[in-house]
Amino acid sequence: MSARGVTGAPPRSPAQRKQDALDLLATVRHTWAATGGEKGAHLVPLACVWDGGRVVMSTKAASLTARNLAANGTVRLAFGTAEDVVLLDGEAALVQAADVPDADRAALAALPLDPGRVPGCVYLFVVPRRVLAWRHLGEMADRVIMSDGRWVV
Repeated sequence: MSARGVTGAPPRSPAQRKQDALDLLATVRHTWAATGGEKGAHLVPLACVWDGGRVVMSTKAASLTARNLAANGTVRLAFGTAEDVVLLDGEAALVQAADVPDADRAALAALPLDPGRVPGCVYLFVVPRRVLAWRHLGEMADRVIMSDGRWVV
């Protein structure tokens, strides 16, 4: 089996994958968020922003996503496409609008469900613990670019 992808591209270095993942996080505005609870796995699309160290989303406080995260703060976020995958596993904190520092408010105002404007919503602050990134089988062996909250490259 070739270490090259479908396009024939050679594997990127782990450092390049980290940079590409950070570039994606800086520009992407939606993610798939997977949580788990008593009803099993729950997967939903959510608007998001990257603040340089966390992914921030918002949802209704009564949503299954928020309820799952209140009970078990772990979440997996999926970014990119099937040909350019970034998966982020993290710990999520539910934060009320009144508890957000003033310095964070401008960036978060772009979220469609801004808890500052939409009653009954909360922010989800996700701190990454593990990040995986790959484009093809040749990158699978080194796909973990963050482990235990630290970049491995």
